[in-house]
Amino acid sequence: MDHTPEEGVVDDGQEQTDPDVIETVREQVIRRTCEWCGKELAPRARGRGRQRRYCSPAHRQRAYELRTAQERLERDQEAGTARRDDEPVREVVERTVTRTRVMRSPVQPPGLHHGDLYAPPEDPWEREPDAPGADPRPRELQRLLVRTAAAIAQGQMSVREVERIMRGVDAVKSAADRFHDQVRGNRH
Repeated sequence: MDHTPEEGVVDDGQEQTDPDVIETVREQVIRRTCEWCGKELAPRARGRGRQRRYCSPAHRQRAYELRTAQERLERDQEAGTARRDDEPVREVVERTVTRTRVMRSPVQPPGLHHGDLYAPPEDPWEREPDAPGADPRPRELQRLLVRTAAAIAQGQMSVREVERIMRGVDAVKSAADRFHDQVRGNRH
């Protein structure tokens, strides 16, 4: 039997429905993964809002930032306020090199000298041996030692100079100890 479509009925590829039949289609997500990291998400209960797209608020924020950053970049590139991808990055670098050379005069060894900030106005050791008051006074020695200590503290002396000074201080200390022992011995 030859079957031909009835006249007036057009076959448009869609299934013809009976107007008396109501058809309902329901979809349910069975499994879903995070759109950022790919981790599997637990599906929501039926009818409880939109399905989750991200496993955490942090991943949702990262996806948003990436999406909007790309949009902003393209918008700024079109406006000419952002560098295009094919443009090289240029940078200007300023380099300043400072070299300081400390020159020590062979005539004037490092240390305290007349006119320096902590130098005594006059060196008591350079007096003429026959001049009156040739031996340095205790006050002058004390002033010289205090200034020497300040120069050492400020790093104005070398290790060798400090060692030489300490040998002199040790000699003075030994002499002072012997002197005190003698004075104590004369009292008793």
